[in-house]
Amino acid sequence: MNKRTLSVAIALTLALSTGANVLAAPSASSSSTSLEQVKQQKQELEVKAEKMDNQITQTMNDLENNKKSIASISNNIKQTQANIDSAQKNMENQQQVFNQRVKAMYINGISSYLGVILNADNLNDFISRVDNVKKVMGFDKNVIGNLKDKKEQLANGKEKLNNENNKLLALKSENEKKLAKLNSDKESAKNVIASLDAQEKSLEVANQATLKAVASAASNVQQSASRGGSSIASSDAVVAYASNFLGVPYVWGGTSPSGFDCSGLVQYVYAHFGIDLPRTSQEQQTVGTAVSRDELQPGDLVFFGSPAYHVGIYVGGGQFINAPKTGDVVKIASLDNRSDFTGGRRVR
Repeated sequence: MNKRTLSVAIALTLALSTGANVLAAPSASSSSTSLEQVKQQKQELEVKAEKMDNQITQTMNDLENNKKSIASISNNIKQTQANIDSAQKNMENQQQVFNQRVKAMYINGISSYLGVILNADNLNDFISRVDNVKKVMGFDKNVIGNLKDKKEQLANGKEKLNNENNKLLALKSENEKKLAKLNSDKESAKNVIASLDAQEKSLEVANQATLKAVASAASNVQQSASRGGSSIASSDAVVAYASNFLGVPYVWGGTSPSGFDCSGLVQYVYAHFGIDLPRTSQEQQTVGTAVSRDELQPGDLVFFGSPAYHVGIYVGGGQFINAPKTGDVVKIASLDNRSDFTGGRRVR
C-alpha cells in the first residue's frame, strides 16, 4: 500500500472508529446521544403512547358505564322515594279512617272501644262486641303496622341505593382524574416524541454528512487500489467498499446492490476482494478465525445469535455496517444497542 493509500485508509478508519461521536448531536440530556439511542427512545415512547391510548379507551368505557349505572340508580332512588311518599300517604289515610271511626263513636256517645263493649245489651251481645272490637283493633294495628314496615323497608332500600350511588360517584370522579392524568401524560409523551423526532432528523443530517465523508474516503481508497493494479483486502478497503452500499434497501434473499439481506451484503463485499464466503450468516459464522469483542478490527464479521441469524461488518468504534431488516436499508449501527452479539470472525 503506497503512502497516499495508507493516509486515506487511516483517515477512513479514524472517521469510522469515531462514528459514535460523529453521529452525535447535542441534546438536553447528553451531548453524545447517538442516532440509534434517539430512535430507541422514540420507539419506547411511541409504545408507551400506544399503551396510554388503550388505557384512555378503557377508562372512557369505564366512565360511560359509571354514568349509565348512576343514571339507573338515580331512577331507582326517585322511584323508591315515590313509593315512600305513597306509603306515607296511605298511612295518613288509614290514620284518618281510624280517627273518623273514633270520632263517630264519640258523637254517638261512645268515647272508646271499651264503651262499645260496655254498651252491650246482653251477654251474647257483649261477647259479639268484644270479638268485633278485637277484629277492628287488630285490623287497624295490622294496617298501620304493615304500612310502617313498608315505609321502613323502602327507606332502608333508599339508603342502600344512596350508598351505592355515592360509591359510583366516587368511582366516576376517580376515573375522571385518571383520564385527565392519562391525557396529560399522553400530551407530554407527544411533545417528547416530537422533540426526539426533531433531534432524530438533526442527527440524520449529521449522519448523512458522515456517510458522505465515508463514501468519499472509500472512493479514494478504491481509486488508489486501482492505480496499484489490484483490489486490496485490507480492513480499510473492506470497510470502504462496504460503505458504498449505505442506503441500499433490504431485500430478503438479496445478494446484489439492488437489494441485500445481511449475509448477502457480507458475501458480496468480500467477493469483491476474491474471498468466497458461504451464503448464510449461520454458515459464515464457521469460517475464518474467532475474535472477541475486545479484539474486533474494521472488516471483521460480527454475528448475532448462536447459530447466527444476523451478520454485519465491523467498522470500528463499536459500529458495524449491516442490512438490518425488511423495510430498512443498509446502514451503520451500534453494537451497544445489541444484547444478542455472540462474537466476531476474521476472514481476511
